[in-house]
Amino acid sequence: MMEKAIEQTLDSLEVAKMIEKDHKMLLRDLRRYTNQFNQCNIAPVDFFNESNYKDKKGEIRPCYRITKKGCEFIAHKLTGTKGTIFTARYINRFHEMEDILNGQQEPELPWFIRDFKEQGKIMLFRDFKAITGIELFGVYTAWERPDKLVGGLDYNGWGWKCDNEKFKAEYGFDYGDEPCMHYLYIRGIKKAIRAIENDSKDRKKLSSEARRMILEGIRSPGDKKEPSVYTRKELDTEKQNQIQITLILNHNGIETKVC
Repeated sequence: MMEKAIEQTLDSLEVAKMIEKDHKMLLRDLRRYTNQFNQCNIAPVDFFNESNYKDKKGEIRPCYRITKKGCEFIAHKLTGTKGTIFTARYINRFHEMEDILNGQQEPELPWFIRDFKEQGKIMLFRDFKAITGIELFGVYTAWERPDKLVGGLDYNGWGWKCDNEKFKAEYGFDYGDEPCMHYLYIRGIKKAIRAIENDSKDRKKLSSEARRMILEGIRSPGDKKEPSVYTRKELDTEKQNQIQITLILNHNGIETKVC
């Protein structure tokens, strides 16, 4: 039987998003580190390996494959919250790859695609904004937009009055600080990308790297190949399915669930 092989490195494009840094600037830093390693007779390949990828135009662009040692090195260069968040993210990613090698689970989705149990695979609005810099909620969900994201069909919301640790234990990711956690379904992610590309203002903000990262992410396991056109039944029930928000309110020790 052929052994399952997984390259245990992270793409510099993904790392750039994790540390909220322009990919070109990260490439500049990695080249500088590589030159410094070579001057000190330290093997750069233990940390960073030159590679390339195709952009949406089909052109070959430079990137790096970054090892776990390389991620540790980059984390040491960061300070404060950014360093803490990046360390947590890259450790989780390498643990996922170890689990795959050990046959414990199927290949995982990228960090920004969440498995939200009965809701299926989703992407949080805040993660979409973190990657693209574009605000969707209140802009692309506005009623006056002909290409608006439709509540209940393209996106939904979830409110739960509890601490983040309890939510994370239940669902496996952070709820966040907002009163309501808004998220996109797979179809909604695709629709949001199309809407942005057709928007004269925001399409300039959507980099090819961010677009590629998101679209490749939703082609991972969990993309249900949802149709891009709504059925008549879906359109007829739009008003009944717009936003599903569950709030747990605690008053004098009594919990009340409001849907």
